[in-house]
Amino acid sequence: MPKPNGWKTFLTWTIAAFGVAAVVGGLGFFAVVGYARLYEGRVFPGVRVLGVRLDGLTADEARATLNKAVDEALKDGLRFRYVVDSTEGKAREVTLDATTVALNDRDMARDLVRYVLDKPVVAAMGYGRSDNIVFDTFLRWRARVSPVNLQAEVTVDDDGITNALTSALKDAVPAVRNASLDVTWNPATGRAETNVTPERAGKKVRFDTALATLRVQAERLRFQPILLEEQTESPSITTKDAEALVNIVQSLLAHAPFRLAYEDATSGKKQTFTVATSTFATWLNAVRTSGVTELTIDQDRMGKGLRTLAPDIEKTAKKGSLVIEDGKLKSFEAGTEGIAIDDTATREAILDAWSRKATTTTFTIQVVREEPVLVGKDPERLGIKEIVGIGRSNFSGSPANRRKNIATGVKKVNGSLIEPGAEFSLLQTLGPVTAANGWLPELVIKGNKTEPELGGGLCQIGTTTFRAALGSGLPITQRTNHSYRVRYYEPAGTDATIYEPRPDFRFLNDMKTHVLIHAYLDGDDVIYEFWGTKDGRTVNQTKPRIFNVTSPPPGKLVETLDLPPGKKKCTEIAHAGADAEFTYTVTYADGTEKKEVFRSHYRPWQAICLVGVEKLSEPPAEEGTEPTEGSADVTVVN
Repeated sequence: MPKPNGWKTFLTWTIAAFGVAAVVGGLGFFAVVGYARLYEGRVFPGVRVLGVRLDGLTADEARATLNKAVDEALKDGLRFRYVVDSTEGKAREVTLDATTVALNDRDMARDLVRYVLDKPVVAAMGYGRSDNIVFDTFLRWRARVSPVNLQAEVTVDDDGITNALTSALKDAVPAVRNASLDVTWNPATGRAETNVTPERAGKKVRFDTALATLRVQAERLRFQPILLEEQTESPSITTKDAEALVNIVQSLLAHAPFRLAYEDATSGKKQTFTVATSTFATWLNAVRTSGVTELTIDQDRMGKGLRTLAPDIEKTAKKGSLVIEDGKLKSFEAGTEGIAIDDTATREAILDAWSRKATTTTFTIQVVREEPVLVGKDPERLGIKEIVGIGRSNFSGSPANRRKNIATGVKKVNGSLIEPGAEFSLLQTLGPVTAANGWLPELVIKGNKTEPELGGGLCQIGTTTFRAALGSGLPITQRTNHSYRVRYYEPAGTDATIYEPRPDFRFLNDMKTHVLIHAYLDGDDVIYEFWGTKDGRTVNQTKPRIFNVTSPPPGKLVETLDLPPGKKKCTEIAHAGADAEFTYTVTYADGTEKKEVFRSHYRPWQAICLVGVEKLSEPPAEEGTEPTEGSADVTVVN
């Protein structure tokens, strides 16, 4: 207890202590508030994305900084090294451009590595900003002391990279081959003649480990040459296995001839096809299942044979289509059913009957049916009565195969019916991008080779669908812009790229009625009309703003054996890089608004020329170094 004279001293020190605490607390409070105000609308120091410093940047500045860093990291491509002969130290260097492009179709581009940067920019702007001032203060202090690295969404196209590397290395990596049987029927002797193709051991590149390494590099935004490992691959069917089956070929052929029957459910017409012994012989092969090699019907061979015997069974489903006159719905053509032969079910039914020693010699061709879209009075019942939005694009100057693919895509999209609340997927609507599905090829650059690849012109379909969905005021759920600007889709920022299996283009029908796509060609224009029932919504779309224009890098020469020595073929012209954005506002009948900003980043693109050589240049002396006998713009694959 203080003495009487000490009370004054005690009281004085107590008041002073509280005063100091108040001052310090006040200073701390104002420091915290002042720090927040100093970086208002900017990223706090110490926050990084993909290892890139964003200290003090606005959202636009952060986005531009990240785009520039990604462009710089990808400009030298994805580099791989494959040791052809370890004893002699021979190696092959493979450099893949981050985006593969077609020779004649400038928008047929496939991004092998793609970054989505909008979300991490939002996360960076929001770091240290919440309703909890104590927690926010801690986060800001921690970032200042030890930088915080936020991740971005990185997509690595495993299939695209694997296919490109396989193409580049196909003459250096011997593929495994199983022994196989080729059976033919000799009518003169009444017996089968069997030839056995021997097996061959091969090598298999460990793409899984290379892709795992690439994924780590992509997440760190630091790309280095990756060593491709290999392993020996043994055939699963040997010559001994195949030869052991020769003796039972005759007993299996005894099932022929037999018949295949099909009845058209609509017309009731019945058809019967005879499978002769000579035909059945070509369907047989050695197949290994569950560790056992057996002589049986090869499904692929049988499938081809079925379609040769019965070419008229399969029919493509036809969607209902509108007949428009003077902008009004004049009439409607109902859709028709689609029919596809089910190879698996047909084969299994035949083999099952034989395993049960059934006496039947006639088997039904199994089919899968696809119901038609829109029949009868569906348009009236579903509210398809007026145009709710239009989209168009121009493809003048397109090469022949691209024009044909565009026509194919328009035909497949036309008549698409989207239910209320349903999401429309363009890739699902177009179906598999295969030759059998009507798609034609374009030549695509893969390393220093050109390979045919299907689907040129798909992005014309994607872009037109995007513009029509915007014009209809429908929410866009998935859209990706091209990696660089394409003349077909100016103004920049209004394009949408698609590539099987990704990226896709998708939108949602949030109307209370169905939407039907009426797609057609008018000269060099693709036009999509979305038909349905207007619900009072209006759309406002600003003109795209083009900014951050950057010059293209120096041109690149790619050595190739596909051209005569000395011949030069430029496959890509230079493009400037840029950013684009536009604001999209939908105002609904009740007055509510939904606003969205669509942003696009286009990388600067160098001119690329193939140059024919008699022999590819030697690899660089050290892993990852540039070639020495030319400029640094030469990509060497040895």
